[in-house]
Amino acid sequence: MSFTPIIPLELDGSIDTNILNLAEEVCIKSAMLKGTHNIFITNGIKELLRKTNSYYSNKIESEETHPIDIDKAMNQDFSNDTRQRTLQILSIVHIDVQRNLEKVSNQFENPYSSDMLLHIHKEFYSKEGMESFLKIEHENLKATMIPGELRHMNVAIGKHTAPDTKFIEHYLNEYQELYKRSLNQSKAIQLIHALCSHHILVWIHPFLDGNGRVSRLFLDNILNKINIEGYGLWNISRGLSKREKKYKEYLALADIPAQGVTDGRGPLSKRGLTYFLKFMLETALDQVEYMGKHLQIDSLGANIDKYVRLSQEGLFGIESLPQYSELIFKELLISGEIERGRVQNIIGKKDRTATTLIGKLLQMQYLESDTPRGKLRLKFNSHFASRIIPELFPDK
Repeated sequence: MSFTPIIPLELDGSIDTNILNLAEEVCIKSAMLKGTHNIFITNGIKELLRKTNSYYSNKIESEETHPIDIDKAMNQDFSNDTRQRTLQILSIVHIDVQRNLEKVSNQFENPYSSDMLLHIHKEFYSKEGMESFLKIEHENLKATMIPGELRHMNVAIGKHTAPDTKFIEHYLNEYQELYKRSLNQSKAIQLIHALCSHHILVWIHPFLDGNGRVSRLFLDNILNKINIEGYGLWNISRGLSKREKKYKEYLALADIPAQGVTDGRGPLSKRGLTYFLKFMLETALDQVEYMGKHLQIDSLGANIDKYVRLSQEGLFGIESLPQYSELIFKELLISGEIERGRVQNIIGKKDRTATTLIGKLLQMQYLESDTPRGKLRLKFNSHFASRIIPELFPDK
């Protein structure tokens, strides 16, 4: 039994030039994002995009929580509605697992490791508050899922009948061995393998539930592990959610058996996998270019001015930002981090005014600091971010 092809190859073993060029363009433009800002702003945007990633990945599963509600939950402000509260917990767990993966991924030498996959699923579904997600009820299927354990029942998802349980371990072993062979090749070829591997993992459907979001977290980890520079300043889930219908159509297209001797050398369709890969690369490029456009300092600076002005005019329906806020925000955009004592010079006012301004912006969560007297950094709360990075997620 096999799930080849692992990537779409021509009869001579080469990769289609158009696909290779597209992959190279994604890698180059993604790397360019890395030099856009100082490390403090970069880290702030990455933390923001963890929330964005959680929102869109869960949205694909019809279980989204708006980032503003995620912010509330992170401050222990949970909804009184049981369902909404549960989804807030789901979102926080997604963010925590992604953040933790970035710390522990070096413990797994092979980014395609099935041990890593099981680790993600176990971490995700073992968290406090996730108990309700372990009860699986789909049509005739009723079961209790054990976090980090492979499924023990055969299932069908739409038109796709997932492989028999007796083959899952074999497929995962084959998966990790075949895909890791790309790790000493160019970034573009590694990216092609990573994106194609996402389809195969969804096709294997290793768990009773959670395969979609876990496979996307797994893909995030692979893209970080193979060092696609700039990843984290954009993410794939936003693009997949924006084109959700196409995403699912192309996943299904890559599931079909090979259509004759001209459709590759494996049991699955090379043409179907080619369409899926092209879709994934185009989606990635769209997200890279979107963030590249909106992360420019001039663009962010202009949008900060507009945001503060509209806030002070009362047009957002939230607490108005204090006077001089835009001066602090734009200084931090350039400097990344500043001593508290510099604020009075930045705004041209006495120390008491500066101290009051700092306290207010910290309380409103536009600034952050490691200690009560520590340096200040810009904090991208979700309401702020949604206006200075247009269409990052829907307004609320």
